[in-house]
Amino acid sequence: MTLDLHNDRHAPLIVVSGEVDMSTAHLISELAEHVITRRPARLVLDLSGVTFFSAHGISALLRTQRAAESAEVTLALRAAAPCVTYLLAVTSAGINLDIPVANASR
Repeated sequence: MTLDLHNDRHAPLIVVSGEVDMSTAHLISELAEHVITRRPARLVLDLSGVTFFSAHGISALLRTQRAAESAEVTLALRAAAPCVTYLLAVTSAGINLDIPVANASR
């Protein structure tokens, strides 16, 4: 898995690519929590490059969402790969993730 952090004038963007599993998922929430400590108005996650997504990925998203809510930072998904949306749908975790889908232009 790779994580890329892009800072632009609109919002920080974390781009996740590759396999999100038990050995990598925590890195998403750790990077997001680091960004959240800077208190941006909004943080955007791009999961369009994810090729495998496990339950550990769901845990990372939930942890990230809780951190964002605590800091009053809006968390948005810009895009999610089919493996992500499928797992969120079949586990009903998407119901617990109150994350709006962000505009493709960031």
